[in-house]
Order: sequence, then C-alpha cells, then structure tokens
Amino acid sequence: MVYAALLLGALVAAPAFGQTFRRTAACPQLGCVFPPDQTDFIAGQTFDLRIEVQAPANGSEAYNNGQVDENFSIKIGGQGAELVDAAQFFGLSDPEAEKYNFTYYEDLFAEDAHAPTPVNVIAKSYRNLQLHTPGTYEVVLTYNNGETTKATWTVADLAEKKKAKNVIFFVGDGMAGSMLSAARLLGHKTINGKYQSKLKLDEAPGYGSQMTHS
Repeated sequence: MVYAALLLGALVAAPAFGQTFRRTAACPQLGCVFPPDQTDFIAGQTFDLRIEVQAPANGSEAYNNGQVDENFSIKIGGQGAELVDAAQFFGLSDPEAEKYNFTYYEDLFAEDAHAPTPVNVIAKSYRNLQLHTPGTYEVVLTYNNGETTKATWTVADLAEKKKAKNVIFFVGDGMAGSMLSAARLLGHKTINGKYQSKLKLDEAPGYGSQMTHS
C-alpha cells in the first residue's frame, strides 16, 4: 500500500518538472506577428500591427549568441494575391525599429537553478490601421535568413439586420455553459484560442440560452 502511494505521488509530481514557460504569448517562433494567426476583424476596425524578431542568448532556442538579425520584412495581401510590403499596403511610412530585452525561465529546472534566458528583441509597430474590404488576408514576416512566421486574418463585413424565420428549441436539462466549453476543448483543435472546427450548436447563425431557476 505504501509503495502504491509513493508511485501515485511520483506520477502526479513528475509532469510538473517538465513544465516549460512561454517566451512570449501567441509567439511560438522567434518571429512574432501581432495580431497573431487566426485573428478576426470587422471591416473598418482600427488596430495596430506589431512585429518582433527575438534572439535568446541561451537555452534550446538560442540564436546567434543573442544577437538579433536586423534584416527582416513584413508583407501582407489578400489570400491568393501578391504580397506587398506592409508600409506600402497601408500607405504609411516605414516605422522606426525599436530595441528592448527581457529574461524568462525556459522551464522549472532553469528556475530552480536561477538560470534565466536573456532575450534581445527588435520590433516595429504600425499604428492606427484599418482593413475595409471583407475577406481573408495573409501576413508573412521573414527573418533570420529566410525563416517565416505566417498569420491569416479574416475581415468580416457588418451583417445586415435580419429576422429569424426558423427557430430550433433545444432542452438541455442540467447542461451548463461550462459543459459546452469542455466539449469544444475535447473535440476541436485550437490555434491561438480560435477553434478550427465547431460544435453543431456553434454553427447556428445565432442562439440564446435561458437560465433555469430551481
């Protein structure tokens, strides 16, 4: 019984030591595009575009002894169309590059050893942008001698107000919203928090829910 308890404790504790930390949220590569892949916009919505090229000085992602490659470019275009430089696409002057650095622990081993990873960064920010034409856009950041980070953005038009012609009444006794969230997580892949497929319930043009008082 004692051995079983020890084994159970080891199995529960073991995954924690392999845990890693994020260098930058929504940026698994050394080139970052914000807004990230799978972002949705409404036509005419104002947003900022920020790109970063990062160079960790040590760890599993170490690059060029922490020296950032300053030769990078960002291009954008409608899906299937020729990509053009972002400044040209939005009719802006190319913004000045900015540099900064930060440190993080790659995993719990590094944290226990007090061995952080320094990361040097070069970045550009394009301010007050708008996409007025609905559709899908491709964004490609090229850096580090040909490495690329790609993002797909979807721009939706404002829908005209329509009246419902058909209504489906579904009774889910005891089915809380958290159960729907669990079903989505278990059954469907996500990229940066956006589901790549949907529950049938989510495919409806619109739906509402009613709380039951007990």
